[in-house]
Amino acid sequence: MSDDPMVEEFFSEVNDKYYPQVMEGLEMLEGDQLGEGIEILARPLHTIKGVTGFMPGFEPASHFTHQIEDFLKKVQGGEVESTPDNVILLQRGVNMIFQLLEQLRDDEVDEEEQEEVLALITEASSTGQVEAEIAGAGVDVETRDEVTIIRVKDPRVHQKPQFMPIMSAIMGVEPGDKILLDLAQVLTFGSTAWGAVSSMGTTFKIATCNMTPDAKQTLYLWGFDATIAVYPDEDTYFTTQ
Repeated sequence: MSDDPMVEEFFSEVNDKYYPQVMEGLEMLEGDQLGEGIEILARPLHTIKGVTGFMPGFEPASHFTHQIEDFLKKVQGGEVESTPDNVILLQRGVNMIFQLLEQLRDDEVDEEEQEEVLALITEASSTGQVEAEIAGAGVDVETRDEVTIIRVKDPRVHQKPQFMPIMSAIMGVEPGDKILLDLAQVLTFGSTAWGAVSSMGTTFKIATCNMTPDAKQTLYLWGFDATIAVYPDEDTYFTTQ
């Protein structure tokens, strides 16, 4: 594969651009700057996942990177506890992406080590989600000036029991109508939950307000603001409508 100009161009980008970014992110993880480190890691990993998915012979790297990216989202969103062991596992998985890229280029892939890391990630994810599988506190719904306001009552929205009441409330609105998601009582809002809500953004006019910095960071980091408008508070939303 090393004679392919596309492959060589990609590895040039990896070495000159993506790897230095990833090293900066990993150093932040080591320095207990979890949020900042994950934010830096997310962009190059997302690009590597996408590019390798279209490179013949490098599809395994795309799949593996997707698994690491998903674990990264769970740690960031609080779905998996950011214990020292889990942070080390995340670092190991990120480093292995680059090892796998080199192995694929040399046609010498160590599948056993990949499987070991993925098994550890599956175990960590399952363990981290046990306490989160509780019934959600639900939502309060009201209408103001033909806008459906959904006030979320859970302090942490990550798993299905927490975000399904939101989805149910959205589904009760007529397609095309306006929805305002009030997160004044929410501390953290996970990427899985944001993904579910943003998927409805093409059918409904969804906006959100009163977000904490953590909830807002997750929204913007994964690009969910493409279908969800953001306002600082309820009054600002209504004065701009």
